[in-house]
Amino acid sequence: MTPNIEWRAVEQLVFGGAVGPQLLTQPVSLVVIIIGLMVTSGVVSGYVALFAWQRRSMPGAIGLGVLALASGWWSSGYLLELIVADVALKLTLADLQWVGVLVAPIAWFFFAFSYAGRDRFTARPSLCVLSVLPVIGLGAVWTNSLHHLMWTSVTVVPAVGRAITILQMEWGPLYWVVLGYSYLLWLAGAVVILRTALDMPDIYRLQAITLVLGTLMPVLGNFATTLLELYGAAIDMTPAAFTFAGLACTVAISRYELLESRPVPRWVARERVVETMADAVVVTDTKWRVTDVNRAAARVLNDTADELKGRPVGDVIDEFSPDQRDTDQVTVRLGSSQRYFELRTSAFCDHHGRDIGHALVFRDVTDRRLNLQQLEVMNRVLRHNLRTEANLLEGYANLVLDDIDGGEFDDARDHAKTLQDHAKTLVNISQKARKLGVTRGSDGNGDVQLHPAAVQIRAAADAVRTDFACANVRLVELPDRDVVCAPTLEPIVRELVENGVQHNGSSTPVVSVTAGWEDDELVIRIEDNGPGINASELAAIDAHGETQLRHASGLGLWLVKWGVDQLGGTVVFHRREEGGTEVVLRIQAVRSE
Repeated sequence: MTPNIEWRAVEQLVFGGAVGPQLLTQPVSLVVIIIGLMVTSGVVSGYVALFAWQRRSMPGAIGLGVLALASGWWSSGYLLELIVADVALKLTLADLQWVGVLVAPIAWFFFAFSYAGRDRFTARPSLCVLSVLPVIGLGAVWTNSLHHLMWTSVTVVPAVGRAITILQMEWGPLYWVVLGYSYLLWLAGAVVILRTALDMPDIYRLQAITLVLGTLMPVLGNFATTLLELYGAAIDMTPAAFTFAGLACTVAISRYELLESRPVPRWVARERVVETMADAVVVTDTKWRVTDVNRAAARVLNDTADELKGRPVGDVIDEFSPDQRDTDQVTVRLGSSQRYFELRTSAFCDHHGRDIGHALVFRDVTDRRLNLQQLEVMNRVLRHNLRTEANLLEGYANLVLDDIDGGEFDDARDHAKTLQDHAKTLVNISQKARKLGVTRGSDGNGDVQLHPAAVQIRAAADAVRTDFACANVRLVELPDRDVVCAPTLEPIVRELVENGVQHNGSSTPVVSVTAGWEDDELVIRIEDNGPGINASELAAIDAHGETQLRHASGLGLWLVKWGVDQLGGTVVFHRREEGGTEVVLRIQAVRSE
């Protein structure tokens, strides 16, 4: 439908008395000022857009650049609309301006929320939702002749001695919806910037105030124009007011380093610190129901944050009970391995001092505890095993010398043999201490090269066969070659097989090794026909530490325990009914592709 275009006398276009006609009949100098502002707006907008494009990787730069382009488009289009006389061309220019009119508020919102660090509101889905109404509005503008939802009629009004002409619209219902929505976007952007700047250093505060004051000028100009249009035709002051927005951005750029850095709001900093910290944090309400967890807590508890929220903390952490909140150390399962956590519990209140919840902070102290265990064991080895063996060496060396001096060479030979055995014991302790260093150097996190488990088990068995010719080491079953594991597995298996042979009173020690893939784990069973491991040897292992009264006799079992921990597995010792020991290893392994 063709717009209803009418030429009306300027004297009839009065709003509230004399203001409207006075504006439209002002001397040419006022129009020159307005046009000059629009030209300035276009130039400044171009500068801001270019500056933002050069820093397009910075948060908010894209939004600021689009805002500058939209305002420049709007200002330039309106300037042409005012000065062209052809009505059809004037209407076309007016329609094209709507691109800038509808894009500018969204661009401002995008810039403001990016500037304030509220990135989830600037994600693509949010941007699509925010753009729905402006897109509908733009479609309605270009098809207005079919429905007249944006405006019902257009009148071309001459002004300033007919030097220019103005389009006077009778706005339709959709226009007011779009206008209100645009105001909301401008207001939201201004509020979020000011809110962010309140707890920021002065440079960001001044930067934010400059931006908000400058960008509110077009809003005020548009609001004033809307009021004036209620009474008749009026020159749209919004494009000219964009000059102040552009100048404000220029000041913020040149004086306050806009886009050179982004302020980090306090809430963002705290959220990021908690979310990325290595300690696991669990937040509960006063009923001890989980209300939030950080990333580390979700990983430790082996569940997603959504699954953990709402559950009683006792269900989430078996070892913790609200009645035992003073517990300072708990053990939490991480996968199939044991991890040790130091727990700190604190209550927090609202501004009125009322309890609103609790924070549970778990600090992984596994490495610290492992180091303490190893210090205890090494202290025992140095203090007891090495000193005992050294004393024995000295004693048997004296006996050998006495036997030689007395001409008792057979006794000297026997004592020398004993001396040799104890020397081997010292060498053995030394070798295991070296293995300990190798075990500690491997992180067990998959950063080392993985080897087939079957190859490692076979190599361990062959090494024991070489050292103990009398031993009968049987490999009953081995996993497929595609089951791979860290190289720490070989010394673990060797230690257990060797232990089954070395501490076996039989003339032909028998040790059987069965390994297979069960439930995504490598399960290894090592059985021997010896007397079985002494319970006192296992007591220290089960207690996770040694004392003067409870300790192992060597390093072997500890090497197994620490090696299995490094591999994220478990080790269990069983006494067999027919005699001997069954050791069951469950190791984190993978199948190679």
